[in-house]
Amino acid sequence: FSSEWTMLLLRIIRKEVLHNVLSFRFAVTYALLFILVVVSMFLMGSQHRTKVDEYIRAEGQLTTKIDEIMNTPDANEQFQKVIQADLPGARAPRPLSVLARGLEGSLPTQVSSRNRFVTRSSDDRLGRNVLYDVFQTPDFAYVVNIVLSLLALLFVFDSICGEKERGTLKVLLSNSVPRDTVLLGKWVGGYLSISAPFAVAVVGGFVYLSLSGAMQLQPDDVIRFAAISLISLLYIAVFFSLGLFISTATHRGSTALLLSLLVWIVWILVVPNLAPITARLVAPVPSRQVIDAEQQAIDREAQLLQESIRKRKVYGDQEESERIQQDAERKRRKLDQFYNDRMTRQVSFSQGLARLSPSASYLFAVTRLAGTGPILFDRFRDAHDRFQEAQNDWRDDLFRSGNVEFTRTGPQVKDKDWFDPDSIPRFQMYSEATRAAIDAAMFDILLLVVFAVLFFMLSFAFFLRYDVT
Repeated sequence: FSSEWTMLLLRIIRKEVLHNVLSFRFAVTYALLFILVVVSMFLMGSQHRTKVDEYIRAEGQLTTKIDEIMNTPDANEQFQKVIQADLPGARAPRPLSVLARGLEGSLPTQVSSRNRFVTRSSDDRLGRNVLYDVFQTPDFAYVVNIVLSLLALLFVFDSICGEKERGTLKVLLSNSVPRDTVLLGKWVGGYLSISAPFAVAVVGGFVYLSLSGAMQLQPDDVIRFAAISLISLLYIAVFFSLGLFISTATHRGSTALLLSLLVWIVWILVVPNLAPITARLVAPVPSRQVIDAEQQAIDREAQLLQESIRKRKVYGDQEESERIQQDAERKRRKLDQFYNDRMTRQVSFSQGLARLSPSASYLFAVTRLAGTGPILFDRFRDAHDRFQEAQNDWRDDLFRSGNVEFTRTGPQVKDKDWFDPDSIPRFQMYSEATRAAIDAAMFDILLLVVFAVLFFMLSFAFFLRYDVT
């Protein structure tokens, strides 16, 4: 690039920045962005602290329960308490749910060792403000997805057509200024005008979260925080390019405004919400109740067959009974596999349709990096299954250890020091590695890049033939 072209481009960028900064629109945008971003982080940080306190309290209750069992003097009574006790596992909240809540609030906070989920009791729910469930705090991802996308459109919708109506575009192009330089300068200057306030607000929110102790950020969390912020800037670029394209495709500011609002409603509200409905119609999945009913029918059939075998009392019936049980278990697993395959197909189809909107790609990317997207449900389900299996194996080992003798008066423990609290299985969820999360989000990030480049190229194509008279 020649120095003359560079100086010309810088002059256009400077003109665009000064025009935006000195406008009332910039003051409103700056104030709104700073307030919304910082307040959302403040409120979500307070909620995160509450969840961390609940997690610490749950861990403390488990420790108290184990200490109570340990302090039981009679070994037989101690064994009875261990067998009857529910030793639940607590789920630690994800730190970056402050930025993107995702599924964090939808999953149980505790998992029982008795094959059932444990959530807040009804007394806890009745004893707190129920409006917290009605009016949920908007998180950072919500502010960017909904508010910032609209502000980006409103910031640039009249960048070209507005100057045409005022007559300044004709004067600018009469000086033999290349149109591509004008368009690039307007994009860079306008994007800097809206991204700079956003970056200041993000830095302010990060400083607050770090200094207030609202969440304990590890080095990997800082990397994820920065990645989410960069993806948000890319998302702003998508809608800024879209607004510039609408401005080059229209000749009146009012028309551009109405078209921008229509596109925003379709892309932000209609497409992402229609995707799950369409996927449910195209790739239907039987309800979980139907699968459970069929599995119960299989169990009843197996029980009836085993009962009839026991009544015959014929040699070899034990092998026949085990075969029936294994066959029933195989059918149950086959039903579970069928349900999971159909559900995975429906979810994948729904995600593919939702990605027609950059809003869905943005949410998929940031929730993946925050660890609160669909991956959180998968990790929770795996951790729950491991915890239940480990608890069942641990209790079975207590009976098979040979240390317990069953009598008419109940179990009799031979070794008085049989109980080892460190052997109790604990609930553990494994987080996805940062590199793996970034790789998984890369497809949606590239989609956002494609959207941004596509709309800018369309703007360029339309502006080359734009009538400025």
